[in-house]
Amino acid sequence: MATNIPEEQLRFSQLAVKQGWIQPEQARAAMELARRYQTRGGEVPSIARILVNKGWMSRKQGEQILRHIHNNEALLAPVPPAPMIPKAPVVPVGVPALATPAAPVPKNPLPLPPKPAPKKDSESAILAGMGALVLSKELLEIKGYKIDSVVGEGAMGIVYKASQLSMERDVALKVLPPERTKDVKFVEEFLAEARNAGRLNHPNLIRVHEVGKSGSLFYYSMEYIDGQRLDEIMDEYSEGRMDTKRAVMIFSQVASALDYGFRAGIIHHEVRPNAVMVTPEGHAKLADLGLVKDEQTRFLVGENAYYVAPEQALGKPGDTRSDIYSLGCCLFQAVTGERPFDEGGTTKDVMMRRLQAPVPNPHQFNSKLSPELCRVVMRMMQRDPAMRFQNPGEVFEALKKLTFTGATPTPPKTSTTAMRRRFQR
Repeated sequence: MATNIPEEQLRFSQLAVKQGWIQPEQARAAMELARRYQTRGGEVPSIARILVNKGWMSRKQGEQILRHIHNNEALLAPVPPAPMIPKAPVVPVGVPALATPAAPVPKNPLPLPPKPAPKKDSESAILAGMGALVLSKELLEIKGYKIDSVVGEGAMGIVYKASQLSMERDVALKVLPPERTKDVKFVEEFLAEARNAGRLNHPNLIRVHEVGKSGSLFYYSMEYIDGQRLDEIMDEYSEGRMDTKRAVMIFSQVASALDYGFRAGIIHHEVRPNAVMVTPEGHAKLADLGLVKDEQTRFLVGENAYYVAPEQALGKPGDTRSDIYSLGCCLFQAVTGERPFDEGGTTKDVMMRRLQAPVPNPHQFNSKLSPELCRVVMRMMQRDPAMRFQNPGEVFEALKKLTFTGATPTPPKTSTTAMRRRFQR
């Protein structure tokens, strides 16, 4: 597979997986995102930067791998046992020692380092070292669909762009990871919830078309959005700060979608930037409403830790106010370029700050923000659910009242043409 990703960055991915700090799917997603940046031109972030920014590994872990690559410093990995050396026989006192042959000295007492893979096959070697990747495109066949490319990855599976042959339309096809399908109860609940999600109809929700099984694979197909994820849009702005007016317009639409779900008795459970798609015309669509399982253990790892509400982190059941908290974290990041409570350390450290530290004021990170917007964001992020907005409709109304007289738009780092370009492999 042709790639322009430097050998050092591929090596970084391999070591991160080998250490157990990231999953193979996360390494693959990071390399895919790096390729997408290459197609748009301009600055291409390193694999290390992508993994840290996504919350998939800590900055300290990344720095340790880089030091290992550049300075050959040891990593925190089990040390292989030293070769056994035959002990000399114990001779009792007063008994003459018998002549014994000298123990042979091993020619290679320490294991030799592995030979480096040929550079021309560098990516193949890296991927092979990661083990079996979940649902590789080449191994995936679902009746009635033609797989085109990978467009995303999340806790519920890998998302592919595909053609639905019977309808002659492009769709987004999400396939459950094989390890999830071993749980019969989970599969039954998932299929039932996916069918219910297919009945939802709102202009700011990604529609679910079909749910089914093909061979051993379970999947659901969704409306394909020819646009960008919200996290990708954030990355295009200087310092990650979106134009405030554009951000409020997008988040108003997401709040409207969440309010529709709230009135239907459905909670999202996992609102974060990569769950929102935005068309070139600025139309926002929320994915996976009604499809995310509320599994508490998943909130403490990876990117979720930066957006999860405190009550969910404590193992309490979430409600629509938990979605509001997560949406507030996303809005905080969009207008400041910083994730709240992300002051370094592990995701566990981030969670502890969320449970103990006061809610940060966005104005401290972006002095151009209006006091009204800062008050809305901080109310969404209150630690006590009773102090937040009580339903997404209230968030929508509060954002709609904001004014931007005299506001100076922040231009993206890339051109409009690049922003509108459809991501392809």
